[in-house]
Amino acid sequence: MNEAIKILLEKLRPQMIPLVEQFDMSDNFLMSAIGNSYGDIYETHLEWAKDSRMNKTPGNIPKNFHKHLMPILKGKL
Repeated sequence: MNEAIKILLEKLRPQMIPLVEQFDMSDNFLMSAIGNSYGDIYETHLEWAKDSRMNKTPGNIPKNFHKHLMPILKGKL
């Protein structure tokens, strides 16, 4: 069953985006960064992550994040 699904998806993938785009729906309706009208997939995902309520709620930062990971992210090892 999994192999059959894989084969079907491989055949469908090339047709999926053109099929959805033909209806000329706005980006706000689809709520997907993939295939948006601006083509800024990565920038859109980054903005969504920054604006996520998970990133704005106090106490969601794991213990020792700033001590161990922030130096790596800022290139200060």
